[in-house]
Amino acid sequence: MKTRTFLTPIVVAACLTCLATFQAVAQAPRGGGAGSMLTEEQRAKVSETMRAARADLSALNEKLAAAQKEALKAALARDADEKSVRAKIEAVAKIQTDIALLRFKAVKEIASTFTDEQKTQMDTRPGPAYNALFGAMGAGGGARRGGGAGGGGNQ
Repeated sequence: MKTRTFLTPIVVAACLTCLATFQAVAQAPRGGGAGSMLTEEQRAKVSETMRAARADLSALNEKLAAAQKEALKAALARDADEKSVRAKIEAVAKIQTDIALLRFKAVKEIASTFTDEQKTQMDTRPGPAYNALFGAMGAGGGARRGGGAGGGGNQ
């Protein structure tokens, strides 16, 4: 019983850290880095495409918030086990993948307009480039925070 009392806060903290990390990656703020690699026209095109997908993105963000709550609830359950928590975390990851694929459609429309210099910059800094293209573009082209077009207000 003492081991359970000792391990419970550690497991909860680890789960919360993982969920916060997933959330931070999914909502990385735009600005500087690879986001500045795009021209205004490219950003406008991605924004336009994301605006067209607003309803789908909003629905996915609502599903994501619900799935994250379920994962946290499973992790905090008295009888929590790795198998049940893993299933909940995998459900979160699947929704995050669906969101990234929705953004991919917007990126695909402008990918042919990338200059060789932009491609080189993205190749040398893939993390910021990924966040700029997939992780931080709401329908308005900005960060998803605040319940704006990206629907991140539920999270």
